[in-house]
Amino acid sequence: MPKKISQVDRNFRVQAPGGAGWRWHRVPSSRFEVRGLPWFDENDGAFIRLPRRAEKRVREPVWGLAQCPSGARVCFATDSTRLAVRGDNGRVVSMTHMTVTGQSGLMVYAGPPGQLLPLRGAYPPPDKPEYEAVVFEGFERRLRELTVYLPLYNSLRSLAVGLDRGACLRTIAPPALPKPVVFYGTSITQGGCACTPGADYISTVCRMLNLDYVNLGFSGNGRGEPEMAELVGEIDAGLFVLDYVANTSAQSLADTLPGFYRTLRTAHPETPILLLSRISFWPACHSAARLAEQEAQRDVLIRFYADTRGAGDRNLHFADGEALIRYGEDLAYVDGVHPTDHGFWLMAERLAPFLRKILFPPRA
Repeated sequence: MPKKISQVDRNFRVQAPGGAGWRWHRVPSSRFEVRGLPWFDENDGAFIRLPRRAEKRVREPVWGLAQCPSGARVCFATDSTRLAVRGDNGRVVSMTHMTVTGQSGLMVYAGPPGQLLPLRGAYPPPDKPEYEAVVFEGFERRLRELTVYLPLYNSLRSLAVGLDRGACLRTIAPPALPKPVVFYGTSITQGGCACTPGADYISTVCRMLNLDYVNLGFSGNGRGEPEMAELVGEIDAGLFVLDYVANTSAQSLADTLPGFYRTLRTAHPETPILLLSRISFWPACHSAARLAEQEAQRDVLIRFYADTRGAGDRNLHFADGEALIRYGEDLAYVDGVHPTDHGFWLMAERLAPFLRKILFPPRA
């Protein structure tokens, strides 16, 4: 057995950009549009998901997870015949059940909004945080719209894009709606355990519907705290999605949900809010206690939804997570809790009609 599979299979090799003619462009730059980081300018171009002023307001694990730019994208158009990316995560991380490509890598999609297709990614070696790789080379010269998805579970200290010298840089077409969909939640929201950035359910469903979005998933720490409600409420959103059930008990969900809702509704009286119950984890198929817990959490959401709608808030909505990944669905999880890429695709495909109904309602 070879020490490295790349020694016998060239498709596992990472091609480094060599030769002359490359020009490297650092991000941030006015030539690139960064989406999914609402405090990007306030943070002086740092790839973090909360404002720096929030460091002392939120719990330490939340602040640490905010350093992972999950859901963030760098968007641009170029006529370059080749493209390379260079990243520095600033640290080496290794999870046993999530790929390095998804944790720490970059993933490039090509195509106009609503028609994005995956192209290729780049990722660090096991022992160091810096990396660079050719995404494509030898393509015909024409304008292409490109989106670079940033790491899901690692920080990104720096990013640069390599193009032909003299290649043009342009902005890409805007999304279908001017305001983003803001998701608040858990590790599943953050993207664990997608194989690549962009394969999580939020990125996938928003590609399907050509939506801008913000991912505020915090692995193991989506607990609905008041300070997080206030920060989420700072964003001028087209829709808020609350997907934090999996990090709560039925009681803590009942305790936090009314306050979280009131904070958002006070700041945004007419903005739609979607309550999303948790997907059906495998242990619930084998344990009566786990199933009862899952259903109790779901009941809290349903009761709150019914009571609040009954009180007159017609902009509150509910989607059943058990309809996204169904009871006992095979091949949908890495570990019975965190979805595979297949599981995330199922979630996105089945969530899309809910979002479409809320955001693109039929005309009267």
